[in-house]
Amino acid sequence: MASGRPGSSDSDFPSVLGADGAIDLAGGLVPEGAQRRLTSRPSGDAWAVDRGRRSLVPPAAAGEAATAGDPDRPSPDDIHREIADRFALGDYAAALSAAELQLGLDPDDDSARQYAETSRARLETRYTTRIGSLEYVFNLAVPATKVKWLGLDPQAAFLLSLVDGQTTVAEVLDLCQMGRLEALRVFTELLEAKAILRVA
Repeated sequence: MASGRPGSSDSDFPSVLGADGAIDLAGGLVPEGAQRRLTSRPSGDAWAVDRGRRSLVPPAAAGEAATAGDPDRPSPDDIHREIADRFALGDYAAALSAAELQLGLDPDDDSARQYAETSRARLETRYTTRIGSLEYVFNLAVPATKVKWLGLDPQAAFLLSLVDGQTTVAEVLDLCQMGRLEALRVFTELLEAKAILRVA
């Protein structure tokens, strides 16, 4: 009696496994010289194998998209208008930020450079006016144990540590290792938050 197991040598059914172990759906019925269709597919991750076929973006278009500029990026004219508008409104911090953005894109932009320099000078004057004089001396107005609750970054905390009731504002600005404008801004914010007070 013939065994019903596929692949058994005495089976009445043709084997679907070829000599090389590949699946042969023809069961050996295709003549030796006829071309066979391969039904086996490479092993491994089918998702990775079909990645090229699944891509909806042609390779050329994908390369162009990578090199094309951001369509949402504002044009230089838009940035210039933004700078001029902010400056006219007295928002020198925003004008300076926009001007520096434009200078990052185009270092040779003379208009943006002029707005940046003027905005920086106006901000420095504004902060100095709020402080009163760079020759004033300030001291902490809060206990040292509560300084951590001010939420200062390391540079601002270092600046505050220099406010000791003996060092002038000008000396603090020189010692704090921050940009002058940024140091003036932080000093002004500490003053307005009543974290420091003038003693001399």
